[in-house]
Amino acid sequence: MSKDKVKNSKSFEFNRKSIIILVIISLAGILTGVFVGSYFIGGYVPDYSQYSEAMLRDDVKTLSQRAEGKSPSQFKAYEIFEIAEYRMFTHGSVLVTSSGEVDTIASQTISGVKAYENGTYFKENLTKGIKNVGERTYYNEGDDLVTKYEASKISSQMVGTYKSPKNVSLTEFTDTSGVPITSFVGYIVSSKTVLNANDSAKKVTLEDGTTGYEFSLQLNAVTSVLNYVKQMKSLSQLPDYPAFTDITLNVIVDEEFRFIQIETLEHYSVNYMGINAKCTGTLVEKFEYGKTNIIPETLVA
Repeated sequence: MSKDKVKNSKSFEFNRKSIIILVIISLAGILTGVFVGSYFIGGYVPDYSQYSEAMLRDDVKTLSQRAEGKSPSQFKAYEIFEIAEYRMFTHGSVLVTSSGEVDTIASQTISGVKAYENGTYFKENLTKGIKNVGERTYYNEGDDLVTKYEASKISSQMVGTYKSPKNVSLTEFTDTSGVPITSFVGYIVSSKTVLNANDSAKKVTLEDGTTGYEFSLQLNAVTSVLNYVKQMKSLSQLPDYPAFTDITLNVIVDEEFRFIQIETLEHYSVNYMGINAKCTGTLVEKFEYGKTNIIPETLVA
């Protein structure tokens, strides 16, 4: 996937309002990667409330059972993704590292970690540049509370210094953040949200010499982001949900239906103070399995 940066289509007056808008828009890039804005008045935000996640999901349990003892080559690309997501936490520990940057008038560096080990889920999102924001969350299976830490500063090496934690109920966290604390995929991927549902994966050779499968998914720009837009609005403190125009996931899995890498390209707009910013976002996520001691402690400064 091309990493070429999209240039501003016209100049942007650098005044107090510009700085405020830039900060808000930069925060929206915490979860994606690279985006720059071309600015215009107006904008349209879809009515996400007319959809529900339950109506958009497939029967993945049955699909996964049907895949027992079979190769990814026997399934459509979107089915491979669903099986990989469904089985993700059955492989023992999972470590996902992500990276990117925000490039607009100023530069934002992006870093993220998601980890699962022995029933504990951990997530960290960091962005550094014109605005520094960091957050860590912890959750233990079966608990009713999620523990959240907010960063007070972020070093040049992308290491956060954290404040005292706050506990929120699991229900409140899910309602606010959209993406469940127990999910490492922000999008809803199913036969109902994938635009190229008939596509198949191609066989590739992975770095360790084993066989893998590579494919791209084009997602519906409204139904696939029902959870993701809530997370963006909450974490980035946006006044309204973003509006997407297209989303592409470039995915690599192995023979065991395990994610190896997901690379995202998405276009969307963010509205603030009557101005919409057209954004292009990229994110690269790499997956590792079977590691130990992957969930860090958080020391409060």
